[in-house]
Amino acid sequence: MPRDMSDDLEKPFSHTLNELRKHFKTKAKANMLVCLNRLKSDVQSSKRFVKAGGLDLLVQLLRFQDVKIINASLSLLANLCMNSDVRQQVRETNIATNTLWVLDNLNPGDNLHCRACRLIGNLSDCSWHAKAFYDAGAVPIMHDVLRTKANTQTYLMAIRAIRNIWSMYDQSRDKIVSSGVIKTITTIFISAGKKSQDIRYLDLAETCMKAMGAFLVGSNNDHAQQMAGENLDGYRTLVTFLKAQNKLAIRCMYSLSAIAECRPLLGNCGAVDTTVQLVENHAAPFGEIVATLCLFCREAVNRIRIRYRLGLQAMMELMKRKDHERYHPVLLHGIVQFVYDDDSIKIMLENGLLDILTEKMKLMAVELPEELDEKLTPKKRIGDRSPHRKPDIKYNKTNSGRFSLDYQQDDWSPRSSRSGSSTPPSTPPMKLFEDNKDSIENCEENYSPVCSDDEWADEELQEELGSLKSFSSATVEEIQETNRVTKMEVNKHANVWTLVLLSKLSHLNSPIERLADPDMIKSLVTYIRLAKNPKASRILSRIVKNQAYLMPLIKQGFVFEAQDLSGIDSYARDLSALAETGPAMGEFRSILLRLQEPHRFMFAISIPFLIKSKDQLRCLLCTYGAMPLIFEVLSDSEHQLHKEAVWSICHLADSLDIKPEVLDKSQINDNGLVAHHETSLNCSVDNPVKPTTVTFELDDGTTVDACRRVLCQRSDAFSAMLEGNFSESNKRRVKLKNTTKDGLTTLLLAANGSDFDDNQIEALLDGALLADKFLMAEISDQLTESSISKLNYKNYFRAWMWARSNACHELKSCCVKSFLTTKMSKTQRLRAFRDFATNDHFKEFLDEIQEIINTVLVHR
Repeated sequence: MPRDMSDDLEKPFSHTLNELRKHFKTKAKANMLVCLNRLKSDVQSSKRFVKAGGLDLLVQLLRFQDVKIINASLSLLANLCMNSDVRQQVRETNIATNTLWVLDNLNPGDNLHCRACRLIGNLSDCSWHAKAFYDAGAVPIMHDVLRTKANTQTYLMAIRAIRNIWSMYDQSRDKIVSSGVIKTITTIFISAGKKSQDIRYLDLAETCMKAMGAFLVGSNNDHAQQMAGENLDGYRTLVTFLKAQNKLAIRCMYSLSAIAECRPLLGNCGAVDTTVQLVENHAAPFGEIVATLCLFCREAVNRIRIRYRLGLQAMMELMKRKDHERYHPVLLHGIVQFVYDDDSIKIMLENGLLDILTEKMKLMAVELPEELDEKLTPKKRIGDRSPHRKPDIKYNKTNSGRFSLDYQQDDWSPRSSRSGSSTPPSTPPMKLFEDNKDSIENCEENYSPVCSDDEWADEELQEELGSLKSFSSATVEEIQETNRVTKMEVNKHANVWTLVLLSKLSHLNSPIERLADPDMIKSLVTYIRLAKNPKASRILSRIVKNQAYLMPLIKQGFVFEAQDLSGIDSYARDLSALAETGPAMGEFRSILLRLQEPHRFMFAISIPFLIKSKDQLRCLLCTYGAMPLIFEVLSDSEHQLHKEAVWSICHLADSLDIKPEVLDKSQINDNGLVAHHETSLNCSVDNPVKPTTVTFELDDGTTVDACRRVLCQRSDAFSAMLEGNFSESNKRRVKLKNTTKDGLTTLLLAANGSDFDDNQIEALLDGALLADKFLMAEISDQLTESSISKLNYKNYFRAWMWARSNACHELKSCCVKSFLTTKMSKTQRLRAFRDFATNDHFKEFLDEIQEIINTVLVHR
């Protein structure tokens, strides 16, 4: 019994298809309407109906000779076709021709045309149905619907259907444009805009703006011209909605502003003033508003409007804010368009342009290593998108019109101009912002409103009421596409624009306060060092050549920073040319004489790099006291300029062409330690056989064995000592005074022709001293030459100390001069200087340096 009751309850729904077929054959209209209403009122029943294959019957009913049957069938099909599976099932039916037959042959009463357009719109969300409707002539038919007097809901559905066909089937676009449908939609938009206080007309206007947004995919001027309307009323209506901060209007304005020919016309309609106001109010979606304003910057006429409307100040404020950093690249692109407008440059400078550029240069210097690493990292390829869903981004290049900046130009160098309407330099295609936060949800609703302007609309129709708040247009697609742009690509363009603005500032005739501040110069120097960017190098070169920036550059130590840059010869030459002028020399003298001047030491140690003239060097170093200041810093290892002072004094010695003298063997031993023996060194021929090895006993008790015969052959002194009439003759053990073991060993190695290059510098010098003492001239020359050739940053101090201990003044001076003038790295030079600085005789070393330099300065 319970089972039978269940069957009875399900029976009316499970046999609806068979029942409808039966009534269709008998033409029982009333019963057919009951079946259709039953399907429409119960979702589960309609699903079983579709699964049982009832869609073909519904499509046939679209040609049934009864308006109510057709109306109900249209409504039911429109609901069902929101589902993609249903759309697939009716693909091979005559639904396109049957639906268009309704529009082409039946009176629009009873909302037939509205429902038919709704069905077309829902089906055209698939590319194959969009093509089928287009091929069947849907565009001219729905154009006729739009040109006839109809209710607002019919217009809504027809405009939506045309928009879907446009979006889903690319081949339809030329036909839609040539048919004038866009112009007709614009006319409806203008009319609806005048009545937008009424919610129905507001919805209609927004539907028109959605369609306009779709038509603007690719930024085609032909489409945009039709949207202008008569006397630009279309643009003016759009500006009206823009003032109301309507998001659809903002998106449409953004798309229109991407078309070069439209921007001057939009400016005439008040779009520029309104956009500036929206930026100031931080209206949403903020990303498109900012990008729109920056696009308006591309025309001279609109740049003037932006300047008068205080738009530059608003852009400067955004550039200062960290929370809007994602908009900074596009803002930089807009700002750079004012590069030839000196009045605008002045306004931007007054509102913090230099601070902004300084921060950007810091960021460039920090991020560049990451970008260089990213270039070496393989990128995952992004799959191609379907053309109707993800259109290619075009960057507004056009061959028509004379307003746009979207033309290729080779010259990027800004030139001075007083005109506020001159054309700024071309730039690379503007990369759009990343703005996920401000994007409206891009989900197209298939379910759309159906209601009547009349009061007859019943609850059934009211249930179909939906919203058209989605915005399926190119603007959102472009934003989504730009989110895939890598950070490196965005930075690349932002860096270029930053350099363009800096280049302009460096070209200005009047110096810019703080352009040569340490933060800016250090960031610029770091960027040049890493990027090897010639544009950045030229900017720095122009700053260096400007007399107004000479003193600030010197105060911050740029002289030393520049030494590591490529092109140092150019920078040094330019700095030197400015430093040797009368005004600069006068300022140098004044600073050196002021005891409380905090930059005295920096100026003093910079002078050797700046001044080439010997007379001017003598004046500043000796007369005005720069030399004592340099040595004061040299003597204080804790001074913050200590390293620079070491570098400076060595550079000064090199500039004065100080060179170490070439030493001969007599100069190694100028203290009279050469042994003087009898000139008659006859060896007794009748002496008994002498031992072949002699052992030398030194002062410290150590011993060294040597070959007697080799020594006698290489030295007359040893021959006389060991084989002559001296007491040492024929002895196996001989005492030697004032002799070091390392020196004697080195001497013996040289006498035997063995390698001694690995010996310490002190051993070589001791050996040379012994060679002179024992009249071994050839070996003395050899050891002297080897000693001098081995002088380097590791042993300058030790050689100097040896010369000091052995009273070898020429060698001592040679060590100092070699330290001053030999080419070596900064680290090596500082290490050598540190060896001297940590010794008790450091002051003597400094005095010797000062004496050498003073001798050249004063006496030569």
